Parts: sequence; C-alpha cells; structure tokens
Amino acid sequence: MGSGLSRSASVARGVLRESRKGGEGEVQDDLTIVILSAVEAPLPECLAAVETQEGGPYRVIHIKDCFPMSHAFNEMIRQSAPSKYVVQVDGDVVLKPWAVQRLLEAIETTWWCYMAWGQLFEQGFGYGGSVRIWRRWPVRLAGFRDVRCVDRDLHHRMSVIAMRRLEVLGRTDQSVMAEHETFGTHYPRNTPFARFSKSKGDALKWLHLGRTDLHEAFRERVQGACLGETYPERLGLYAASISTTRERSKNRHEDWWEYQRLCAAYSRDLTSFTGVA
Repeated sequence: MGSGLSRSASVARGVLRESRKGGEGEVQDDLTIVILSAVEAPLPECLAAVETQEGGPYRVIHIKDCFPMSHAFNEMIRQSAPSKYVVQVDGDVVLKPWAVQRLLEAIETTWWCYMAWGQLFEQGFGYGGSVRIWRRWPVRLAGFRDVRCVDRDLHHRMSVIAMRRLEVLGRTDQSVMAEHETFGTHYPRNTPFARFSKSKGDALKWLHLGRTDLHEAFRERVQGACLGETYPERLGLYAASISTTRERSKNRHEDWWEYQRLCAAYSRDLTSFTGVA
C-alpha cells in the first residue's frame, strides 16, 4: 500500500450456541462487539470475556493493525453495519459478563445519547479507562476526524446538535465504589514498546489540551527515576518533543518504527538522554 499503513480487519461472526436462558439463540444483528488491537494481539482473556457476554450471542468483529486511530474508529463503525449499536472493546480489556447487556439497556432507553460508557478498573492504578457503546447512525454521519483526541473532537461536534454521552452506573445502579462494581479490568501492556507509545501519546495529549501541569509532573517523575527503569518513557517523551504530527490522531504503526529507530540510535549512550518535551 502506497501510504505504508496497514489497514486490515478480520470479521468473526458469532455462532449458534446454548444461551444462558436455555435453548439455542441466534446471533443478534442489532449490536456488534468490536475488538480493537494494534501491533500487539488482543489478550486471550479479552476474547473469552467477549464470547461469554450475557444476552448474546452477539456479532463480533476484530479490527487489527488499522492506522491511525481515527481510521480504526471509522472502520469500526463502517464494518458493524447494519447494527444499531457498537460496543468498542480494546484488546487489553477484560469485561464483566454483564457489561455489554448493561450498556445496551442504558442506551436503548436514552434517545438523546449517542454514546454510553462504563467505568473500568486499571490494574496497578485504580479507576481508569472505559468501555463504550455507540449509537451507530449519528456517529457514522459525523465520523471520526484525524485529530489529536479523536473522541473529544467528536463529543464537541455532537454537543452542537444536542446529543450527549452518558455514564452508566454499576449493575445495581450504584456509583462505582470498588473494583467489583466496574464494568471490567484494563490490563495495560508492560512491554517496552507499549510503555514508549503510551508515554509519547500521553505527552502529546497533555500538550494538545494545554495540561502542561500533567506533562511537567510526568517528566519530572520519569527523570527522577533510574535511567534503566524509565528508558521507554524517556524515549516517548523525546519522541513527543520532536513530533511533526502533534495534531493528528495516535498512530501505533508510526510509533513502532520510530521506537525501533530511537532504540538503535540511543541504545549505547544514554548518559545525557533526558527526553524533555
């Protein structure tokens, strides 16, 4: 492909299986679960959790190595046709068995809602991230633009036409107060590349949003730690400082090749490397 970007996607339709209520149930076409992954494959636990969601079986699509993020999101909406709703699941998220059904019930009864989300628990951090369900028709019309923070950009445009997003509470209509009340768990990748990509992405996001306080705090924490322990994060901060695509959406394909080049360039002499963005 001329652009050098991989834009592949694989589709796996659900099969007939014994439903939780007894008897055989056919795949529901009004909702599609989309698993997104880039560079690194989805966790096996992620795939297993999707297959055992209550209220199913649901149609499942895996969109992999689709770059940049805006293109992956648009492919998610396009390939989920003719479904009315799309549940977006990142490949490093393991959902609770009731998560999808709970999200579907919430958005079906809220006509002004174009997206509903449930809180996730991030391993080693606390509350962080979300699982989202999209109402397909307004999102298809608006589309995701190739800008930094693609979801925030869409939220702003949707608010102009009086459509809103909705936080869905836990299964018992209670606020999320503990890990077991969340919709699932986010298991962030801890590979050197994943840490590099997250560091670069976070730095660019904070700079884009004007959150220099968060950027500076992260930079000081990284520089205050042992060099060997924070090598990927330092590379990520440096990559953000020299980025020529600050206003475009995240692209893990570009991150991967940049990571390889930087590792080759700085693998021998890191004594003066600061990664200041």
